[in-house]
Amino acid sequence: MMLDSQSSTDKQLPFCDLVMKGGIASGVVYPTAIATLSDHYRFQSIGGTSAGAIAAAVTAAAEYQRRQTDSLEGFKLLHKLPIELGKPVASGKSTLLSLFQPQRELSRIFSVLLASLNRGTTSSRILHIIIGFMRAYWPATMVATIVGTVSALGVGFLYYKAIAPIYIDTGLYGFLIAAIIFSTFFTITASGLIGYWAYVDVTRRLVSNNLGLCTGMTTSGEHKALTPWLHSLIQTAAGRTVKTDPLTFGDLWEAKGSDASTPRSIDLQMFSTNLSHGRPYIFPLAETEQLYFREDEMRKCLPTDVVNWMIDKKWVPQSTCTKLPDGLFRLPCPEDFPILLAARMSLSFPFLFTAIPLHYYDKEQGFQRCWFSDGGISSNFPIHLFDDLLPRWPTFGLTLESKIDDQPDVFLAKTYEEGYEERWNHLSEEVARKKDAGTLGWFIGAVVSTMQNWNDNSLARMPGVRDRVARVRLNKGEGGINLNMKEDDIKRVADRGVEGIQELLARFPAAPPTGHPVTGWDEHRFVRLHVLLKMLAARAPGVVSAVSLNSKDNLYATNFCKLLNDLQTSVGQTFPPGYTSQITDHNCTDLVIFVQMLAGLAQEMEHLDKSIPFTAIPIPELRVRPPL
Repeated sequence: MMLDSQSSTDKQLPFCDLVMKGGIASGVVYPTAIATLSDHYRFQSIGGTSAGAIAAAVTAAAEYQRRQTDSLEGFKLLHKLPIELGKPVASGKSTLLSLFQPQRELSRIFSVLLASLNRGTTSSRILHIIIGFMRAYWPATMVATIVGTVSALGVGFLYYKAIAPIYIDTGLYGFLIAAIIFSTFFTITASGLIGYWAYVDVTRRLVSNNLGLCTGMTTSGEHKALTPWLHSLIQTAAGRTVKTDPLTFGDLWEAKGSDASTPRSIDLQMFSTNLSHGRPYIFPLAETEQLYFREDEMRKCLPTDVVNWMIDKKWVPQSTCTKLPDGLFRLPCPEDFPILLAARMSLSFPFLFTAIPLHYYDKEQGFQRCWFSDGGISSNFPIHLFDDLLPRWPTFGLTLESKIDDQPDVFLAKTYEEGYEERWNHLSEEVARKKDAGTLGWFIGAVVSTMQNWNDNSLARMPGVRDRVARVRLNKGEGGINLNMKEDDIKRVADRGVEGIQELLARFPAAPPTGHPVTGWDEHRFVRLHVLLKMLAARAPGVVSAVSLNSKDNLYATNFCKLLNDLQTSVGQTFPPGYTSQITDHNCTDLVIFVQMLAGLAQEMEHLDKSIPFTAIPIPELRVRPPL
C-alpha cells in the first residue's frame, strides 16, 4: 500500500469507475481492494448492489474527503476494515456477526439460521437446522422429551406385566419397544410443538417486523448494529461525525476536482428492488419519481439524526394538488437524499433484513405502500451502470463466484479470446451420483441464482466488458450468508479482493508502461469501437427501410416527411405526442434533416461493417429500454 506516502499528487491521478457485486458477508472482499485501487485512480462513478452498495457508499465518502481536503484517512479506514470486522466483541462474536442483530422475538429463528452456516453438505446443513430448532425452541423439546419418556415407561410397564411372564428372554425386545415408543412420541410431539411455534414466529412476528429478522438497528447495548455502524463509517470516511449533517448525493455531486465533461463530480448509484412495482429502482431517484415516507416507519430503520434530516429536508414541490395524509412526507430531493438510506435500501436481503416501506401516489388508488427489498433481486452486478457507447476512462468491475477446482482464485480475461465462456452453477458428479438432498438443494439454488443473475451473467461475457471484470472466487464457508466467518477467513477473502485489483492494474495501468505503445486500455477502447460499429450496423437495414418508406408501397406507414407536414397542419389544439406545443416550421426542417442524415449514416454503416473483419463474441445488440 502507498497510502501513507500519497499527497496532493492524487489530483493528477486518472479517473476510473467501479461497480461491485452484492453478496452480504462477501462484502469483506472490497475494502482493502478499494484502498489499493485508490493508490492509482480517482473514483468518478461508483455503483453496486446490496453489500456492493455498502462498499460503494463508503468508497464515495472516502473519495469525497480526498477531493475536499486532500486527506486519505477515508481510504486508510477502508484498508483496516477487514481486520476490524474480524475482531471479537464483548459477546465473543466477531464484529462482522455482531452487526446482524435480530429483534428479540425473532432471535430463535435467527439462531437456527446461524446453526446452518458453514456446513459442507446439504445433509449436514439439514441436520444442524434440526438441532438448531431443538435448541432454539428448547421448552418444546423438553415437553416432547417428557411425553416420550412417559409413553415409553407406560408401554414398558404394560409390556412387562402382560407379555414378559409368558415369554422367556424378553429384556432386549422390551428395551427396543420402549426406544421405538419414546422416539415416536418424541418426534410427533416435538415436530408439532416446534413446528407450530416456528410457524407463529414466521407468519406473525416476522411479518409484523416488515418481513425481516433484523431492522438493521441496534438491539443490544454492547455494540452497534449494521445501520448505525454504517452511518458512522460513512461519516468518518467523509471526514465528518455522526453529529454533523449526513452525507448526501448532492455533497458528492459538488465535490472538488470534477472532470469538466461530467455533470456530477462523484456519481454514486445503487440498486434497490421495488417489489410492489415489480422492477428495480436506482438511487438517487430522478425528480419524476414521487415516493413518500412515514416518520414512524423510518425511525425503525435509520438513526434519529438521519430521520430528522429527512423531515427537515422533505421535498415540497412548488405546485401540488395532492394533500398528504398526516405523518407522510415526500422523500428529500436527490441533492438532499442521504446516501445511508440508499445503501440500507439496497442491502435489504430478503428475510434477513426488513424491507423498507415507502409510499407511492397512484391516481386511481391513492397512496399505496411500496416494499423495497434487496437490489440483488433485480440486478446483483450492474456492470452496465456507467457505460457510454465509447468510454472515456475504465469502468472496473469486481464480481464474486464460487471456487472452481483446479482454477485460480481470481480470473481476469487478458486476451480477446478469453472470458466469454459460460458461467456455471456447478453440480459435481459426486453429488449427482448420490441422487439425494444435495441434488435437490443444488436445483433450488440454481433456479434462484438464474432468476437473479441471468442478465448480469450475460452482460459480463460481452466483448468490451469481460476484460475489465475481475472474477473473485470464494470457497464454501466464505462470504454469502456465512455471517460468522473467523478473522483468518475474512483476511483471506480480503486478500483475494486485492489480488483482483492487482490483476486489473496490471492490465489497465494508470501510467502507460515504457516501450508499450498499445496498452490494455487502448485495446479495450479498440474493442469497444468495433462493438459500437457492430451494434449500429446490425440495426442499419431496419433504419434504412423505415426512413425511406413510400406511402404508395406501404399500406401501414406514412413517409416521415409527409407525416411531419400532416402533424404541423393538423387542425385542433392537440399537440403531437411528447410535445408541449404545436410543431413549428423550424422543428419540421430540423427533423427532416435528421431523418435524411440518419438514412445516410445507416447506409454507410452497412458498407463499413462489411469492410471490417471484426468478429464480436458474443454478438452485441443495441436496444431501446428504460434506464437501469
